[in-house]
Amino acid sequence: MPHPTADRDAINEWLADEVAAHGSDLSRSLLLASPEDDPERIAVALRSGRYCGIKVYHCYSRRTDTMNARVEEFAPEWMWELLHEIHGVLLLHIVRDRAMADETNQRDVRRLCRAYPQATLILAHIGRSFNYRHAREGLNSLVDLDNVVVDTSAICETESFAAALKHLGPRRVLWGSDFAVSELRGRCISTGDRFFWLHPETLSEGFAAPTATDFTLVGIESLLCLREACDDAGLNSSDVNDIFLGNALRALAPHLPKATVPTQPDGPAAWAHAKSVISRGTGLLSKHAELFDAQGWPSYFSRCSGSDVWDLQGRRYLDFAGGIGAILLGYADPDVNAAVRRRLSLGSYCTLVNPQEVELAEQLLALHPWAGKVRYARGGGDAMMMSVRIARAATGKSGIAFCGYHGWHDWYLAANLGESSALDGHLIPGLEPHGVPRELKGTSVPFRYNDLESFETALAKLGHNFAAVVMEPMRSQRPQDDFVAKVAARCRAAGGVFVVDEVTSGLRYGFPGAMSTLGVEPDMAVYAKAMSNGFPFGAVVGRETIMDAAKSSFISSSYWTDGVGPAAALAVLNKAQEINLTALINERGGRLQASLRELAARHPACRLKVSGMPATPFMSFDLGSESSLAQTLYVRAMQSRGFLVMSYSYIMLAHDDERIASLLAASDQSMTEISEIIEAGKLAEAVGKTAVNKGFTRLN
Repeated sequence: MPHPTADRDAINEWLADEVAAHGSDLSRSLLLASPEDDPERIAVALRSGRYCGIKVYHCYSRRTDTMNARVEEFAPEWMWELLHEIHGVLLLHIVRDRAMADETNQRDVRRLCRAYPQATLILAHIGRSFNYRHAREGLNSLVDLDNVVVDTSAICETESFAAALKHLGPRRVLWGSDFAVSELRGRCISTGDRFFWLHPETLSEGFAAPTATDFTLVGIESLLCLREACDDAGLNSSDVNDIFLGNALRALAPHLPKATVPTQPDGPAAWAHAKSVISRGTGLLSKHAELFDAQGWPSYFSRCSGSDVWDLQGRRYLDFAGGIGAILLGYADPDVNAAVRRRLSLGSYCTLVNPQEVELAEQLLALHPWAGKVRYARGGGDAMMMSVRIARAATGKSGIAFCGYHGWHDWYLAANLGESSALDGHLIPGLEPHGVPRELKGTSVPFRYNDLESFETALAKLGHNFAAVVMEPMRSQRPQDDFVAKVAARCRAAGGVFVVDEVTSGLRYGFPGAMSTLGVEPDMAVYAKAMSNGFPFGAVVGRETIMDAAKSSFISSSYWTDGVGPAAALAVLNKAQEINLTALINERGGRLQASLRELAARHPACRLKVSGMPATPFMSFDLGSESSLAQTLYVRAMQSRGFLVMSYSYIMLAHDDERIASLLAASDQSMTEISEIIEAGKLAEAVGKTAVNKGFTRLN
């Protein structure tokens, strides 16, 4: 145990000798140091290679009440500078009454870790979370500090471990024994805002308890609680191996042989392997690496939280692609996750029906006074297919006039049967409808947004077979001259069902959907994506007379009745109304969009075009045939700065002012680099030999 009067030089020599004599090839020593030590002497010792970092302790601070010392009072800045230089480790036993829940500690740790990112901070005892409430409250302040990990030593409450795993994930928790405290008997317990060490000596002489008073070893008690937390979090053997070995090896990586440090395949290698075992690599075309940068896109995530995404190698990115538009609150939103955990703990699927279906239906109908019934699916494509089936059943006809993107099903791709360019502007130009029955030819006809003549042409092609209009109320622009209202009126005059696809626009462009901002009531509205914030779900809300037509058709699926989707959707709707989510998103997005226009003006060589809706600003390069090359360079440059981007910025609640400002700063730096490449005429050379896919090019 460190003590002010101890001979630190003797301690350090003894430890280094013991490690050299009895340690394994992977054992490394820390240097016990004090603010009073000569920085040059410590630097020489660290550079010698005998030590990979420093251990500090509050007893070496100059103040009398050392338990209230600030971080720099016993870990001064010169130590951080040295550790930053050698990529060293700082083992810190933080103090102050509330540990990492203390705002002063949070500010100090955040400043120092950001100032010295090549130093790795290990916070002992999960940041002194002997009171688990401090862990629950304070560990979230460490999430975006990539050079901070915690060790488990002497923690004896499952809740502290649970908080660490929740906020930091299993890749940032290291097992620690805390020898010789581990050999004592007893445990530390939380009481109010304090903690108390319970051990045999605390019992009064002659105390007789109705139960046994034998105490477990602290080390064993800590292991039992860690195991419980791992079990409760559903961790697998790989996660546990990381906690007990892998994470320590990663923390010490600069001081270990490269072959001994566990690694994961990088993005391109993982993506290449996936394409060899999964058809098309993954189920969503918009996640294909070739749409971003096949040369370096990370492709796979290990965890995500808020607007942060960690790849398989533990690198953290600030994500502005928003799960390709599926997330509005932020990844792993605590309120939505809590609702889902409740449903999972009670069971999510059985022979009987989940009552939250009814609760959600009542709320959806209250939000859509014109509607009388709802149906559920587990994704936007399925929900759109359901709406088309219902519309056809209600009219007895099959012709669909559509505008926008509506998924992969046959009814939609039928527009390309016999006319390969019909979906140009809606989906990937030239898409072949292989596998779609040729008998569906002529049943789906596209029309252009804000183009009534195009719409009338589509109706004329469908003639007496016209069943419904299916359209997005808006995607990248608002309707002009009451376009949506006129389409709705003309649709009904022709005896059709007016269906709006709010899969992307729902909750983003209006609440509950974009149609609420237009003063037009549809016959059916379809929701998915943001409606459930990352959990599979879709809903069709419709007029009772239309929805009753579903009785005459067979529309049924087992997992359309699972409990997770409705639980998530209810949580999203409740939170959205409570905080006025849609207004918040549009206000932040509007400010970002204005700043992007200023950015474009500062970089004329890039010929940037900024458009789209405030909640989803769109930025593209207007460089003709070289536009996709410039976009690939932008994605690559932003990724190198810790951002995941695409042409659309899908704003989430988790994108606060600081994160938006950091995006703009990184974009400015990236555009400066790209401008120089454009002016030098070296775009193709800079991109290199990598597949570039232009991706989706939708009509509106």
